[in-house]
Amino acid sequence: MTVLPHIDPNDPIFTHKFAQTKNLRYHYVEAGDPKGEPLVLVHGFPDLWYGWRYQIKFFAELGYRVIAIDNVGYGQTDAPMELERYGLKAQSDQLAGFLDALDIPKITVIGHDWGGAFVWRFGLYYPDRLNGIIRTLEEVIAIVPQFAYQREFVDPATVAKMDGDKRKLLSMVLKAGDCDGQTELDYMVQEYSHSGYRGPLNYYKTGKVNFDDELAALPHKHQHIIHTPAWMILAKNDPYLLPKMADGMDKIVPGVKFATVDAGHFCMTEKAEEVNALLKTAIEDLIARRNAAAKASL
Repeated sequence: MTVLPHIDPNDPIFTHKFAQTKNLRYHYVEAGDPKGEPLVLVHGFPDLWYGWRYQIKFFAELGYRVIAIDNVGYGQTDAPMELERYGLKAQSDQLAGFLDALDIPKITVIGHDWGGAFVWRFGLYYPDRLNGIIRTLEEVIAIVPQFAYQREFVDPATVAKMDGDKRKLLSMVLKAGDCDGQTELDYMVQEYSHSGYRGPLNYYKTGKVNFDDELAALPHKHQHIIHTPAWMILAKNDPYLLPKMADGMDKIVPGVKFATVDAGHFCMTEKAEEVNALLKTAIEDLIARRNAAAKASL
């Protein structure tokens, strides 16, 4: 495999900012044209905004307004104590508030891993805030053997264990993405020192929270259909989120289109050029579909 060039987290293309919602402070990175088409990138576990570094740089240079957040509980974004605030409905409310704070009416949202599970829910709760959805990898829809590791993640003792050696897990993540530079690792460890793994591991404990939230907000079956134009980019070699898990997604997301990349779970860094090309195609398609719909409504 080709080793990717290092992108320093302090590269001047990345502007670090904070935004205050009703009850949460977000840390995020922005790059590109402030008047460009807004793209919001939502990472997974165990990652940060920095997991999107190759995409941020690529799309900023194309003139998009690129915004990559630290998710709730990660990095320099607030890490609430209440488990309910890590639910996907609560996080959807927070992202809507974040967009209000930045005065952005609509976005194309791109998610990976837990960020991917989130973007589908955001599409259910706030469809009017979306131009399109892009999901790298696919949503977990059943209990399957490759998720056995999640049992350990819900064990209260796991937080202390992971916080005791932050470097170990993060180094594995960077190597999985074929980029094990010391600068990248040092930055990730530094950012995880703000609030540790308590927030990130809370996501694995929100099954009942998410069930109850969806039952209350979306009680009817037809409300679980996502009508926002969407793409799914599947990673052939992901050992956890298998491409076959996307079978039948067109029944839930009628406007979805699919693409595949020959990569593992951390495809955004492992095969950055290929993923960027697929994302570019997807974004341009979503813009074309939006323009066609606007023209047809005249």
